[in-house]
Amino acid sequence: MATTVQHGAMAYTEPPTDLDEVRRYRLGRVREQLTLQDYAGILVFDQLNTRYTTDATNMQIWCSHMETRCALIMADGPVVLYDYANHPFLAAGLPTVDEYRVLPSYNFFAAGSRSAEWAQRFGEEIAGVFHQHAGGNNRLAIDRLSHQGTDALRAQGIELFDGQAVMETARSVKSAGELVLMREAIRVCQLGMDAMHKVLQPGITENALWSELHRTNIENGGEWIE
Repeated sequence: MATTVQHGAMAYTEPPTDLDEVRRYRLGRVREQLTLQDYAGILVFDQLNTRYTTDATNMQIWCSHMETRCALIMADGPVVLYDYANHPFLAAGLPTVDEYRVLPSYNFFAAGSRSAEWAQRFGEEIAGVFHQHAGGNNRLAIDRLSHQGTDALRAQGIELFDGQAVMETARSVKSAGELVLMREAIRVCQLGMDAMHKVLQPGITENALWSELHRTNIENGGEWIE
């Protein structure tokens, strides 16, 4: 169970388990799969996968539908977090992030008419780190990426493979610490459902009812409900 620490008018929770231990376990699981499948690294854009590999967060929902944030995990080399904007404090102290960089966002929202130019810069940026630590292995797994990004990476001599299998297989075996975190997530969900029951009455709107679940989730450290 998490313990609550009161600070002024706000309440903060202490983690119910050693988060660094969980972080290192997860990264180890990914690297184990990379080695088994002979991939030199994996590039993850799915925000569930960036969270799993680094535990760093930044505008998770928005970044889920904009290719503007990713992490490059080398099987035998560093983990580089390519973040949206420039907020290195969001990854400070994480044992799973060796280097923090800002992603060259090539989507039209960010680059406009210079999308092709910025996509090339993205490919060069990723390839520079990849080739330095790949040991001659050109095989890179990717969980998802648009044609602009894939074309830019292939232009740098990188062979691309489906990385979702890597991530799903890595995530399929939970550590003892992860089970503790899952139970805590369930506890928070149950608190949210209790809050919904308390306000449930004839005439209440569905939005008003669901807002209690979201409010309780956020109050207890949740980030989003999917």
